[in-house]
Formats: sequence, C-alpha cells, structure tokens
Amino acid sequence: MSRMSRKNNKKMRISIIFTNFDKTADIKLNNSRSPKTVKAILNALPLQVKINRWGDELYTDKTPIVAEEENARSVVDLLDVAYWPEGHSLCLFYGPTPISKSPDEILAYSPVNIVGKIISKNNILNHIKHNTIVTISKE
Repeated sequence: MSRMSRKNNKKMRISIIFTNFDKTADIKLNNSRSPKTVKAILNALPLQVKINRWGDELYTDKTPIVAEEENARSVVDLLDVAYWPEGHSLCLFYGPTPISKSPDEILAYSPVNIVGKIISKNNILNHIKHNTIVTISKE
C-alpha cells in the first residue's frame, strides 16, 4: 500500500450517532472493494436517517446515496458495513440475519457492496428500536 492510500484510508472514517441513547458506531471505510460506492457515501454526508433492526443487522431507511452493485456479495463478515444498492441503504452487520442458514453465517437480504468495518466497541444492538433516528457524518 502506498503512503498516499494509507493517508486516504485514515481520513475515511465516519460516525453513526444514535442520539436517542447517546452512543456512536465508528466506521472505518475501505475503498479497496467498492471505491465508487465509498465516494458516493462520503459525498452524501452528513445525513440524518432512520435506522432499523433485522436480526443482528442494522439498516437505514432509503438514503440519498446512489451506487450500483460493485463487487457485491450476499454473505458478509461480522462487523462489515455495506451499502445495499436495492434499498439505497447502509447496513451494519453485528451478526446473523433472519435468513442466515446457521448462527455462523451472516446473509444479507440481497447483494451488498462492502465499504468498511465497525471499529467501535459500543454494544448498541439491543438499544435499537424500529425507526431510531441517527446522524451519519465524517469524522
């Protein structure tokens, strides 16, 4: 990795602020798999949107972010952050979804573009109620 790309990765952090209960999810973006999607996300920030829970996945309502499938996949890793082109939404994967075939598999509803990882240690999953409002911004 060049010095320039390392420098750019350090600047590519976003925060999702859960104002209802004063918690933050810190995200480190990585543009190696989906560079156009990461750029679209950064260009749309800051934004305020509702976030919902589906199993151990959090997903936003439709956002102004627009990106096509870019190296999209359905099986994701723990703590992955993805953009869901079908729903124009950001997704945070804390564990299995209702359609996962085993507790060790995290299966998205449909293919998503992986854009980063959750790096904060806050346990926010159990605080989420349907339609919780969050603010997403650059750090």
